[in-house]
Amino acid sequence: MESQQIQKVINGVDVPQLTQIIDNLTNNPDQAQFHFCARNNWINGSENQTTVSEFYGGGKKHVRSKPFVFTKDEPPIFLGHDMGANPVEYALTALAGCVTTTLVYYASAMNVKINKVESTLEGDIDLRGLLNIDENVKAGYQSIDIKFKIDSDASPEVLEKLMVIAKKHSPVASTIANATPINISLA
Repeated sequence: MESQQIQKVINGVDVPQLTQIIDNLTNNPDQAQFHFCARNNWINGSENQTTVSEFYGGGKKHVRSKPFVFTKDEPPIFLGHDMGANPVEYALTALAGCVTTTLVYYASAMNVKINKVESTLEGDIDLRGLLNIDENVKAGYQSIDIKFKIDSDASPEVLEKLMVIAKKHSPVASTIANATPINISLA
């Protein structure tokens, strides 16, 4: 008789497959190395378009069937034409998506059913840093606040634990919160 793997999907996550991925990466750390890339083209003024299509991971190159294109611009108050969200708003969207996905994956692995997750992200930027008006003013966000609304039967303590885990293990949260080297060169 053939053995059948029990399918257990929690929060839309195939938990046995997630466990299999974790086991594989634990036993084969070289497979855990991923390389992501983005290609950006300046359009005009403050408008840019970034395309993501391929990445390397799990020991091989992956090419998406359809590239994702992100248009970025500035609002008119900052000389843009509002053709897309501005880059610092994209940073918030990346953070929201990554922290939420991390929270849901960990909840699923812990057998915690989540019915709904909503979050609001807010951050303050002082443009004097960007415009080099004051050397003592940071060019980026001073801080970012994330407020979650989570519909779940889990206790508030479990939900708190999940939020702490999500902040700690989200790659985007880690990138933003920790000093990640950025190497710039002329190609």
